[in-house]
Amino acid sequence: MSDNGEVSDLSGFDPRTDPMAPPAEPCECYCLHCGRTFLSDGMWFQRVVNARDGFPGFWMCPTPNCDGAGFCFDIFPTDPSHPANEGWVEDDDADDHAEAHDEADPEWQAEYEEIAAAAAIGGDANADAAEEWDPEEPKYKALDQEFGDDDDDDIEGEEWKYGLEPGERPPEPDWASNARREWEEEQKKYDLPDERPRELDWSDREDVAPYKGSGGEFSDDDIPF
Repeated sequence: MSDNGEVSDLSGFDPRTDPMAPPAEPCECYCLHCGRTFLSDGMWFQRVVNARDGFPGFWMCPTPNCDGAGFCFDIFPTDPSHPANEGWVEDDDADDHAEAHDEADPEWQAEYEEIAAAAAIGGDANADAAEEWDPEEPKYKALDQEFGDDDDDDIEGEEWKYGLEPGERPPEPDWASNARREWEEEQKKYDLPDERPRELDWSDREDVAPYKGSGGEFSDDDIPF
């Protein structure tokens, strides 16, 4: 917005200059919202008009009806070595060591324990929690039964122990069933015709722009996590 209160004129704005535009060289990407993969050149610019702060618009995920927007905001390259992913790291050291070494190797064991200790959170608090842990305590036992990693695939031949017929598997817990149904319902909308408008009129909105460098102020409140 200009000093006299008029809405900024963005008629000459080039979407390619937006800080969250896709790269000039297309790459395979995934979206944090819909979870689908696509080429970055499929992204399109949803223009915003009459924004009081001069915000020009969003680079949208190409998946129909997905709310994902912004390269390196909701949308990232699938290639970990892509320059746009620089600075992102995965803390899988302990797992990598477990796969690459023989657990019977004393040197490996010492190194693994050192890594595990460095990754531990809480130090003495974890030790105290371990001492308090009682797997037979009803609440803990219930959590183990619902969330524990007990490998249902390993019950073949022992279904009778769980009151099941041969080949039958334990019923899915309610939380898992609900989560799966919600996911399936959400996925359905991504296969429907796209209903997202190509242009948004923000005449009645007083929001500041969510992207730094796009005409408004950026603050911690704009970060979605």
